[in-house]
Amino acid sequence: MTYLHYEIRAINYRGEQIGLIMWVFEKPHRVSIWRLMVDKTYQQQSIGRQALSAALEEIRSLPEVTEIAICYVPDNPVAKNFYASFGFVETGFDEEEEEMLAEIRISRTDLGAHCKGA
Repeated sequence: MTYLHYEIRAINYRGEQIGLIMWVFEKPHRVSIWRLMVDKTYQQQSIGRQALSAALEEIRSLPEVTEIAICYVPDNPVAKNFYASFGFVETGFDEEEEEMLAEIRISRTDLGAHCKGA
């Protein structure tokens, strides 16, 4: 049985929707961020950074989640550096999708008690 549960959040700026972020629960413990889109007019203003930060905070708050994944085109150094700045570590190349997979692994023991390309 396939386990897919989607979450979509609008990215709003000054009362206007300018983008979205979508993630998918592929398994109860694994979330993949499938889309992070910000209108070109609003890029390079830290809006995408704030949106991803808020999404990661929300995802990390779920106790069952131990993996957060994201994919991106491997010859895009801006995407690679952007995601790495959040702690995503490259874990492999998806030959079929021709995308790099990067993940954040969450260790729940430390707390007491992580694609489709963006």
